[in-house]
Amino acid sequence: MWRFRLTRVSARLAIGVVAALLASGLPGGNWVAPLESGFAGVLQGFERPVDRFGSGHRGVDLPAQAGQQVRSIGSGVVTFVGEVAGTPSVTIEHQRVRSSYLPVRPQVSIGDRVQAGTIIGTVATPAHCPTTCLHLGVRRPAWDSRDAESDPYLDPIAWINRTPVLKPLARLLP
Repeated sequence: MWRFRLTRVSARLAIGVVAALLASGLPGGNWVAPLESGFAGVLQGFERPVDRFGSGHRGVDLPAQAGQQVRSIGSGVVTFVGEVAGTPSVTIEHQRVRSSYLPVRPQVSIGDRVQAGTIIGTVATPAHCPTTCLHLGVRRPAWDSRDAESDPYLDPIAWINRTPVLKPLARLLP
């Protein structure tokens, strides 16, 4: 019988392997950028707030042209089509997360099933950026948040690229 002694080095290795497997093998793991141009020239990146009510940028702003096609980042169901604070928006519920796109002139309706890469609309104006842009947000459902202080928003680029985000090892080991 083999005995395995868990050391800090083997724990780090095990955590890295598990994170890589989870990142590549999550259900609905076929993710794509919302614009044909990918993530070139990000206007404003994701900035996690200190707490869920703090200031920050809960998504990414991508340079776009008015009328440019917007794609669903993954398969799911359209759960919202309408305006948020006067800005046309589309929201899609994926198996594990929800994605939001704005400003987008929708070409889908609530209840439509979409796949990764399905055209959901076109970039509209006005935008909240100095130039025309697409804002993409990704978040976990609020009830999956670990506690009242956790912000359920995720970095959309890290999510789509399946970049593992590991907790500090000190929190995982006694």
